[in-house]
Amino acid sequence: MILEEHSAERNRGITMTSIKGIIGNVLLVAFKMFVGLASNSIAIILDAVNNLTDVLSSVLTIIGTKLASKSADKEHPFGHGRIEYMTTMAIAFIILGAGIMSLKESVEKIIHPEPSVFDIPGLIIITVAIVVKVVMGCYVKAQGEKYKSDALVASGIDALFDAVITFATLISAGLVYFFDFDIQGYVGAIIALFILKAAFDILREMYNHLIGIRADDNLVREIKETIAQHPQVGGVYDLVLNSYGSGETIGAVHISLPENLTIGEIHPLTKGIAVHMYKKFGIAMTVGVYAENDPNLEVSAIRQALDQVISLYTHVVQIHAFYVRLDKKIIYYDIIFDFDEEDPYGTLEKIKAEMKIRYPDYAQFAIVDTDFSN
Repeated sequence: MILEEHSAERNRGITMTSIKGIIGNVLLVAFKMFVGLASNSIAIILDAVNNLTDVLSSVLTIIGTKLASKSADKEHPFGHGRIEYMTTMAIAFIILGAGIMSLKESVEKIIHPEPSVFDIPGLIIITVAIVVKVVMGCYVKAQGEKYKSDALVASGIDALFDAVITFATLISAGLVYFFDFDIQGYVGAIIALFILKAAFDILREMYNHLIGIRADDNLVREIKETIAQHPQVGGVYDLVLNSYGSGETIGAVHISLPENLTIGEIHPLTKGIAVHMYKKFGIAMTVGVYAENDPNLEVSAIRQALDQVISLYTHVVQIHAFYVRLDKKIIYYDIIFDFDEEDPYGTLEKIKAEMKIRYPDYAQFAIVDTDFSN
């Protein structure tokens, strides 16, 4: 219930911020188009076009937030949160199109220059537009960070870039007015390159989100420290987090527990951790268990031998899930290599062969794990 209320508040906050952005950008587009057409300034006209893309971005943000808030259904059991990533990519493609068009118009202006005429009122309007854009950019970015909205953060950053771009336009307009020195086409080309860069940056970030990226190190550390505080937990491993949009994260983790615990003792412990994860982080966490040997000289000797073997391989990140069945003579362990290891499975076989020389009577049950989180 609390998470549902938070989600509703988030959606309202994003929508209201986007509406304010639409109103502000529509006014800026009108002012800049008026000044640009009156002065025959391609730089100001393209600056207005860039602000028009901000209007479309805000509209898409509202639509994406609305669609992403739909509840999970049979076909989409993980919810619809990733629609926000898709709408943010759509925003990036709109910005990309505007950048390409702007670059084309600017190059034509450089090749075939036309005289531009500015007056003091026009320069004042441009100056006011810069101040407005800075205020809007800071506000939208702050709201995006508050509500964890990539689309809003992207819009805020884009607005701050716009302020820089408009400042460059103001300088070029001042050069025309005071020194009759026209570099409008070149400034327009620079603006176009800024627009293109912003588009590619957003596309790259959203691409990474859709493919899947490593979880934030600070969040990983906080989760592991929280789990480690629970009684009997000896270690926390294999943390995997999959994000399906803001507030929709599903995870899995393994913990090591003393081998003498009963299933009746393990069950409430793992359920307690899962509930704790959901209440504190809003993460639906599946908790798996590794057994941990009681203190034993023979087990300690085997572990030391394994550590000695592992030390010969520079790409090993971690050994975990180590457990020895003395009665069955089986050694269990999982091994994580860094991503520079070219043949992890081949290297594992070498490690197992080295261990077989040291403990020929023992079988080994060893697997390669992936380095999902630090």
